[in-house]
Amino acid sequence: FRAEIGEGRFEVVRGDAERPEAIIETDAGTLGALIYEGGSLAEALGSGEIKIGGDMEAVEHFLTLFRLPEPAAPVIGKV
Repeated sequence: FRAEIGEGRFEVVRGDAERPEAIIETDAGTLGALIYEGGSLAEALGSGEIKIGGDMEAVEHFLTLFRLPEPAAPVIGKV
């Protein structure tokens, strides 16, 4: 996949980037753990679960772009 970020837009599409700032090589589970579960990028790098080429700051920024919304408050007394 290719992700383009800039000028107020964020687009993820299938395909190759012409001049990527960074390349991330990993599986979906590892990427999901880093994005949604607060996994450690340093630990994933150390274990070989992820490989990164290029700008580390760009990767760190990319991982912050997928935040889930806060869970809704439970409705009490309604069925």
